[in-house]
Amino acid sequence: MMKTPSVLAVCLLVSACVSVPVPEQSPDTAGALSGDAILGEPFRPDQLPEDRPLSLPPEMRSYLASIAPDQRPQQRLAALIRAFEKREFTVEYDAGSTLTASETYDQQRGNCMAFTLMMVAMARTLGAEAYFNQVEVPPVWSLDDETETFVTYRHINMVSESSRGRRVVDFDLAAYDPVYDQRKLSDTEAFSQYYSNRGMELMQQGRPERAFLYLRRALQLNPADSDLWSNLGALYSRFGHGREAEQSYLYALQLEGSHLLAISNLERLYRNDGRIELADAYARKARYHRERNPYYLYYRARNAYERGEYGQARQQLRRALWRYEDDHRFHFLMGLANYRLGEMEKSHESFLEAFSLAGNAATRNAYMRKLDYLKREVE
Repeated sequence: MMKTPSVLAVCLLVSACVSVPVPEQSPDTAGALSGDAILGEPFRPDQLPEDRPLSLPPEMRSYLASIAPDQRPQQRLAALIRAFEKREFTVEYDAGSTLTASETYDQQRGNCMAFTLMMVAMARTLGAEAYFNQVEVPPVWSLDDETETFVTYRHINMVSESSRGRRVVDFDLAAYDPVYDQRKLSDTEAFSQYYSNRGMELMQQGRPERAFLYLRRALQLNPADSDLWSNLGALYSRFGHGREAEQSYLYALQLEGSHLLAISNLERLYRNDGRIELADAYARKARYHRERNPYYLYYRARNAYERGEYGQARQQLRRALWRYEDDHRFHFLMGLANYRLGEMEKSHESFLEAFSLAGNAATRNAYMRKLDYLKREVE
């Protein structure tokens, strides 16, 4: 699963009821889009990168030509996957490396975007239908971020469909759960995420000029993606260009009014600039959404459970389940809390619900191991 800032997207399950000051006019994004603040002059279109994310080197095509050459495309794809399983060819997971298909093949490393680009390119070369699939992996609350910004990672995998069914190819298939929300991405949408990933990696490396050009290319491909605008704001903020950052964040909110990452970043920006009234307004909005977000409540319940505060954990889980009841993790933790509180019948019911929602065998096996450990612990 890739975990780079460029793929951060806010998961918000309730509508906004807390107001913040509304700009009198639409954000002025011309300066942010020009890049003048970073480049010293407006960018030229010929400066934008053209990385050919799905290109394959000749040696890769030769390798694919040897894969079950007399079989049908889906059989050839199955043979390719078996070759990966047998480690005839390997790719090592590297969260900070968003690479093209060719680079992933050459360097044998990359994150889920890099791996998926390579697999889509390979599958299509074999003649199989293949597309990019965005999986909304359940959110994780960051303890490293002082603002406790709630984010979810855009996880990408490959799907190939045929008359025989739907095949999912994922870098970490054991962690993939079909219950997660997911949607088919066009190549253009996937490429925009690729360029955004690369841009944010370059930002982290202290290369603002190249970072801007990659982010600008991402926005050229998908200008209505609020996450890309939030990332552009992060780039400007990182290198001290407050106005451009502000306009980028405001435009992200114009596209998606509940974009919590943009809200949180605006709060920090306004507070650093001494605009305390604005900062407080955005802080209230962020707090409102966090307190009503079931995943934040789950985070608090998990912390309470680990402290031995099982009643508090159950209280938070009840609030979380009232808002969203289809996540098996909520039910499993509720089962653990009830077990610790001695309410065995309720515990059993929660565990049954967790197992029924966990569509992945690896998840169910992990739960069985935890229950075995719990049983040994209390005996």
